[in-house]
Amino acid sequence: MSKQGIGIDFGTTNSIVASFNGKDEIRAYRNVEDNLPHPSVVWYKADGAKTVGREAKRNIEGFSHQEGNRFIKSVKRFLGKNRDYVIFGENKPAFHVASDIFSFLSSNFSKQNSDQSIESAVVTVPIYFDGFARRDIRKAADRAGIYIKKFVHEPFAAVIGYYYRKDNLLRFDGLENHKILVFDWGGGTLDITITKIENGNIYELATNAMNDRAGDFFDKKICDFAKTQFVAHNYLSPAYVDIAPANMDRLIEACEWAKIRLSVEEQYPVRVYGIIDADGELLNMNEKITRRDFNELIKSTIKEAKTKIMQALEAAEITSAEIHQVLLIGGTSRIPLVIDTLNEMFGHRVRELENADSIIAEGAAIIDFFELQPILAKPVHVELSNGELYTVLPRDLEANSLTCTKEINFFCTDNRDGTANLVITGPNRHKREFLSIPVDPTITKGFHETVKVNFNLDADMILKVSGRGETQDFGNSIEIYDMNFGLRLNREDEI
Repeated sequence: MSKQGIGIDFGTTNSIVASFNGKDEIRAYRNVEDNLPHPSVVWYKADGAKTVGREAKRNIEGFSHQEGNRFIKSVKRFLGKNRDYVIFGENKPAFHVASDIFSFLSSNFSKQNSDQSIESAVVTVPIYFDGFARRDIRKAADRAGIYIKKFVHEPFAAVIGYYYRKDNLLRFDGLENHKILVFDWGGGTLDITITKIENGNIYELATNAMNDRAGDFFDKKICDFAKTQFVAHNYLSPAYVDIAPANMDRLIEACEWAKIRLSVEEQYPVRVYGIIDADGELLNMNEKITRRDFNELIKSTIKEAKTKIMQALEAAEITSAEIHQVLLIGGTSRIPLVIDTLNEMFGHRVRELENADSIIAEGAAIIDFFELQPILAKPVHVELSNGELYTVLPRDLEANSLTCTKEINFFCTDNRDGTANLVITGPNRHKREFLSIPVDPTITKGFHETVKVNFNLDADMILKVSGRGETQDFGNSIEIYDMNFGLRLNREDEI
């Protein structure tokens, strides 16, 4: 089998796999029914059966309140937080639920790709994900039989996916000091990241986010509007209208589809047949919603999103005029009012992407194929007793367990309390970490005990620092989970 890059975008609301073999068009493995990414929803049944994806999401309202059914969505939010779900009396860790989604993605890939399986992949994560969450994602993928080669930040994958699609190359020589705003608005969250290309690498300058104000929230807005219209047009009392859970399920699906269609049409109906029983008569919902109606429903939320962008620009210490490109990622970014708002802010620099809901996975597949490497975005220092900083791991060093490994001998300058205190700075926005290493407090004056310290970055991009004094039988160690990474871009290859 020829070499193939595999990328997985494991999302809060939706997930998708993409592949790339270096020659043919990049392929994203969508849901065949609607050509959309797969909802990150798992439906567990008391008999042991489970369903993942679109079918699971479609049945949430209809079955979630019935005994013997348990639905879990947005599990990504609980990775790395030691969260267990109680499912039919048994505890199931969050990463077990995530594993069921990985298994589904792998099975769907095999069905659409001549029974080939996913053995390894590059998996994307949000910039705010720490080592705890990355470790849980790895455990989830391992349980599904997928080895994670490396983690890459989602906005970096989007940049790679965009420029490869645009120019069919991976040379970034002409983009030095370009600042790219990745506006990623999906079903569950809005993530804003300002990135900068510098010295053949890409770095994060600033981020901002808005939780629970995304595509799912807009679906509910349409649902409330449609119900209000339905009640008025049928001269019903709002208190009288009781929509059964199964019909609510169908209504939510109809509202989601109306939202999607309103990005390309001026109006679209929300149709649900037999939605309520009114004195023995089944009533059908057929409520028209116009794009103007929809804009009124969401305009305050889009104003909030604009504020979030301005805050990110301020944090990056740049103005909107200094942004070279704005990449619209995620299905919600296709909404015309969103596009119009960003065009007002950034003009011709806004890029509407046909593959907005799959570009992160596609970028990850390209990264896998070309073996692009994450790097340290900031150096790791040890603060010496005289206040100077000693660089242990320099900026731009490839972030893996082979290169980010170092053993250093330090001298303890004050042993009186029986500890050598190591101060580590630099991993995350000047945050300081402390490691206390046992030493002999009784040694003679003038003797400085040697302390051996080991630094090692593991596969989950967690930095482990361990130390031991020469006179002690034991040492101490800490793990630094909140690291800061970039991505090396430049290659000799030009496709």
